[in-house]
Amino acid sequence: MYEIELKAHVYDREKTISHLESLAKFDSKIIKNDTYYSLKTQKLINNKDHISIRIRKEYIQSSDTDKSEILVTYKKKEIRTNEFGTSIEVNEENECTVSDSSPLEKFLIDAGAYIQLKKEKITLRYTLQTDYGQANLELCTVPPLGDFLEIEILSQSNDNQTVEKIQDEIKNLIQKCGISLDCIEPKYYSEMLNQHS
Repeated sequence: MYEIELKAHVYDREKTISHLESLAKFDSKIIKNDTYYSLKTQKLINNKDHISIRIRKEYIQSSDTDKSEILVTYKKKEIRTNEFGTSIEVNEENECTVSDSSPLEKFLIDAGAYIQLKKEKITLRYTLQTDYGQANLELCTVPPLGDFLEIEILSQSNDNQTVEKIQDEIKNLIQKCGISLDCIEPKYYSEMLNQHS
């Protein structure tokens, strides 16, 4: 599966929540604690000489349940820019859950990986059905960067025509949430956090 995603800065959190509640269905509050491990590789992958693996510890609160889970994610990330200069994330995501991340964390360190970054994200997740499948709309607080609206639609295909159609749908949803397209942030959180430190 491919994640097709945009995120935008949110400068009026309460106004954005009001738009989200009128547009989509509230799903859950999620606290995501991420640790990114970086490991050197012998070959270039997406023009990089290292790969990153994320271990995410999630705490999920919804009307039905409170639960926690540990997700291990390996993504091949790509930012595509169309002819109008708009960028969008297209990520090939491979993910699984584990009951205990300690053995994997020890293996990664012994294999030569190092902790590249730690990140916390506090999320209010809403869902909405679109012509392209379910859209996840997440109002995220990422200390110390502030608030963001992330909108993601999963796709079986990452061809340019499909990506552009989904990108248009996501941009339309951003505007329906009362956010200007000028607020779209093309950088990954990791880049912004590294610049902030």
